[in-house]
Amino acid sequence: MNQPELHPEELEAKGRLSGIVFHFFVQRLARVVFGAYFRCYTRGRRNLPRVGGVIIAPTHRSNLDTLLVGASAGRASRYFAKSGLFRGPITTRFLVTMGAFPVRREMVDRSALKAALTVLEAEKTLVMFPEGERKSGPRIFPLLDGVAWLAGKARVPVVPVAIGGTERAMGIGIRMPRPRTVRIVWGEPLAPPEIDGRGRVSREALAAYSVELREILQTMFDNVQQELGIPTDRPDDG
Repeated sequence: MNQPELHPEELEAKGRLSGIVFHFFVQRLARVVFGAYFRCYTRGRRNLPRVGGVIIAPTHRSNLDTLLVGASAGRASRYFAKSGLFRGPITTRFLVTMGAFPVRREMVDRSALKAALTVLEAEKTLVMFPEGERKSGPRIFPLLDGVAWLAGKARVPVVPVAIGGTERAMGIGIRMPRPRTVRIVWGEPLAPPEIDGRGRVSREALAAYSVELREILQTMFDNVQQELGIPTDRPDDG
């Protein structure tokens, strides 16, 4: 199956329609549905800057997470989506219209990174799950360096988001969403990693940033899970 090639300019052109559709229909509909079905509660949304480029970095335990973050954000957002979802012209057009663009997970996808930089340099919002694909359990897994690299390259803040309850509602292996309480907590923006004298972010700085973001997400995730009565015991990282 051929991977669709989406140029950053094309992404941004189609993204304008995304903002209109998302804000005036999909976002409001999703808020009503999620609020009723999952008794969804959002806290700290004011921590998301209203203007300027920003990366939203949520925990990821369910396919519901993307929709929940989008409904909660209040800003039209762009998303990384695994390339396997782009299976035909109709599906591809729908996903791109809604702000998604494909990324190959089995490799360093330079075209996807270029598209993401274009989004951030255009002062848009990018949603990126720092753990990568969906995980299971109370432990925040080691983060991929993509979030840190993009934040450093584009000089934008990262807003951590903890989503509690979605694994019970629709975790890995659950096909139909269950009516479980969900909470979304927005953390304070984390400034981009520091740059060196050459204007670059060192590997050490990227690694340290990812560790710091992981610790923040773990604390936030523990707190929101505890609020929902979900066990937070986890094995030691070693």
